[in-house]
Amino acid sequence: MDCECLPTCPFFNDKMATKPSLASLMKKQYCKGDFNSCARHQVFLALGKESVPKDLFPNQAEKAREIIHTKNSAQVPNYPASFPH
Repeated sequence: MDCECLPTCPFFNDKMATKPSLASLMKKQYCKGDFNSCARHQVFLALGKESVPKDLFPNQAEKAREIIHTKNSAQVPNYPASFPH
C-alpha cells in the first residue's frame, strides 16, 4: 500500500536534494512499503503537514521523535509549583 502523502511529499516527488539511488531505495522501503515507519509520515500524523520539515528524510526517525516531543512539550502549560494536585 502506498503512503497517503505521496501526491504532495517533497521527498517522494524529488524536490529534496539527495542521491538518486539512495532516494530510490528509500521510496521503495518507506513510501511504497512501511510508510508508518517514515519519519516524515510520523510528524505528519502527530502534528500536521505544516510541521514536517522540508529537509526531513524518511529514515530520520529520531529527529521526528524530537520534533514531535518538542512541539508537544511547548503546548503543555507550565503550572506553578503551588498548583494543587
